Amino acid sequence: MLYKPVSQLTEEDIKTLVDNHERESSILEYKREIFGADHEKKEFSKDISAMANAEGGYLIIGIEEADGQAGAIVGTPKVIGRQPVEVWIENVLIANVRPKISITPKVITLTGLPDRVVVVIHIPQSPRRPHMVIADGKNAYYVRHNYQATYADEHEVRAMFTESKNLGEEMKTFLASRNLDNSSDSNFGINPLSEQLPKSLRRIEQFPGKHAGNPFILFSACPRYLEERIDIASDDFKAWLETNSKVNLLDLNIDFLSYDKIVSADSIRSVQEVRSDKERLIHRYVEIFRNGYLENGTGPEMIWPHRGEFGVLLNLSYLTASLWMFLKFASKLYEKTGYLDEINLIVSLVDVENLILHGFGEKSKGVNWHQPYDWLDPNDSRMSICRQKNVKIERNVIASELNEENIEKIVKDMSKRISNAFGESMAKCFNDDGVFHREGLRGFRNVH
Repeated sequence: MLYKPVSQLTEEDIKTLVDNHERESSILEYKREIFGADHEKKEFSKDISAMANAEGGYLIIGIEEADGQAGAIVGTPKVIGRQPVEVWIENVLIANVRPKISITPKVITLTGLPDRVVVVIHIPQSPRRPHMVIADGKNAYYVRHNYQATYADEHEVRAMFTESKNLGEEMKTFLASRNLDNSSDSNFGINPLSEQLPKSLRRIEQFPGKHAGNPFILFSACPRYLEERIDIASDDFKAWLETNSKVNLLDLNIDFLSYDKIVSADSIRSVQEVRSDKERLIHRYVEIFRNGYLENGTGPEMIWPHRGEFGVLLNLSYLTASLWMFLKFASKLYEKTGYLDEINLIVSLVDVENLILHGFGEKSKGVNWHQPYDWLDPNDSRMSICRQKNVKIERNVIASELNEENIEKIVKDMSKRISNAFGESMAKCFNDDGVFHREGLRGFRNVH
């Protein structure tokens, strides 16, 4: 059973576990039931944090054990107080464990027991350990020893802090290899694929105004815990990519990676190419690495010269929609791979000095935001112009919390910060009520 993704488990899997009398171990524990008593909150927090601080494991609630073996399916109440059991679990961990542990309980309904369920919780070894239990006003660290949660000694706590720090350094090293560590560097954001993006723009010497650079945009998601987690060349993963080649955004099914897939030693790429003067040029790409790193490069579809000599424009509606789709795809990818923990999300605007932001929508009903070219004067103080060569915006997010609501919040926040880089106080692709300018996507990736 434990070789299946937790999200796919069924009642039959639980019955098989019991029929085989699967024994508890360092990574498997059974709990008969929980009712929500105060002492249960501390014990539950101890059990979860101890596994996260050790090698990870599974906690299954609703199975009675006998001599350490799965004995019978008894179920646990599906509602505790007025909360569904999974909500109670989340709230207990939020209140009693620091830093927060990210889990996604699987609630399995039971035939013939309408008020009871089995809850399966997969707890990965945490890259942010050690996790402290703060219940009853007492702070303590726990690890799993001999099939139970016990106090962690000073040596173990120090070792966990050191390992967590090393994992953070490993992530920084990887991002440095992608030239994403320092936005002041001359090679910021440059990699073998991204450096080709500006070539599919109109020739740089044809760009009007002050801009003579090579602008492009990168969206990156880097797991804090880097390990080989994706079999990029497997038929299963390729089939999953085909199924998820489009992203539903605002009831629009938009191309995300519906292009040829190219497998290399470390990654699989989906690249959209265009032809120019008999040369094949990269228009945008998505690259997924074995270690869970995800990158989306774009630019030519949202950066173009204004007619005449006005300047080079960057479309905020297109940029925001691209980020939104990236996050929705990332959420599905990390759910597919079972990664629940922290991600470093980075938006990189490369070589964008003197670009002019546009692609605004309605301010309120019947009232539009002014577009910069309404004034047709690049020296006008009201112009939305970037004064930085490179812009790097990053945020740490939890993979298991990338639901629709949180994704929208992240998108709005980062779109505002992008707008700030161009001198705007707000993201004008949203109206005063926070509604996105959906009509602004006409012409975007063949959306009509």
